Amino acid sequence: MDLSKLGEFKLISRLQSKLKYRSPQVIQGIGDDCAVLSPNSGNYQVLTTDALVEGVHFNLKTITPEQLGWKTLAVNISDVASMGARPKFSVISLGIPKRFSVNFLDRFYKGLNQASQKYQVELVGGDTVSSPKCMFINLALLGETFKRKVFTRSGARPGDRIYVTGTLGESALGLKILESPGKKWKGSKTCRAKCIRRHLKPEPRVEAANWLSRSQCRVTSMIDISDGLTQDLGHILEAGKVGAELFESELPISKAFIKYSIINNLQPLDLALGGGEDYELLFTLRPEDVKKIDIGAITQVDQPVTQIGEITATKGIRLISKDGRSRTLHRQMGYNHFKGKE
Repeated sequence: MDLSKLGEFKLISRLQSKLKYRSPQVIQGIGDDCAVLSPNSGNYQVLTTDALVEGVHFNLKTITPEQLGWKTLAVNISDVASMGARPKFSVISLGIPKRFSVNFLDRFYKGLNQASQKYQVELVGGDTVSSPKCMFINLALLGETFKRKVFTRSGARPGDRIYVTGTLGESALGLKILESPGKKWKGSKTCRAKCIRRHLKPEPRVEAANWLSRSQCRVTSMIDISDGLTQDLGHILEAGKVGAELFESELPISKAFIKYSIINNLQPLDLALGGGEDYELLFTLRPEDVKKIDIGAITQVDQPVTQIGEITATKGIRLISKDGRSRTLHRQMGYNHFKGKE
């Protein structure tokens, strides 16, 4: 069906019907000038927004509409989780070129609905406009957390231990595979499929964040890894005016990922340190709280958690190699929107 024949308001009604999750805290959702919400008393609210632009953040030759819908919400959920919060409500604005079909948007909303239902987020409003060339998406997300358990980038102190959830580098490898369709990739098809899935359909670590917010552990800082381990760690270090030591031997990099990278002439360590879009949680704990963190319990609700380093008084990031040698990571590798890949 052609968008011009359907019209804006019938399109909005059609897309609204695709979204099935409903929150008891929504008094008025889609269909009015504003959404009306009833937040839980005693909690803090956190608000984030993220923009996705065709040709910059996504390539429609390598991502399906369903995957794009999922990822649009998932990347925002990851930001909310990094504050120790649970996602609650979202609004979305779409800039749609005339070349897009109603079927594409139906499929986009199918993926959006899947993420909404899994993470219990109700989409309560938004806007649709025409775009002259590229599709753009902007989603804002509201979450809630306990007042005493708001995690921020600032607060890391010398001696704090550095932890990360899940594994690193696979999303970056998945992107490289997608960007090189003509290359003959060697090795495990299972590993290849996993890396592509990690990039196209990220899974934010909401349950791990929720476990930490309910625990007795004092999380001194937290961020999600969207731009690469060293770049996002750099934000924590800058906020706390501290430095860090990372231990190469402790970085959570899967053996299958290492093997696949090497046989395809890629450096797995570089991908793990600077690849980006892992959407894992990177956080710090006071040393006396290390015994309080129940790795097994977090793993049961979400992903494994690994201690990968320590906060230092000396600024900068030093990597301690497997043979004990130390080298300074002079630049924080990762993606910068106005400079490209560093």
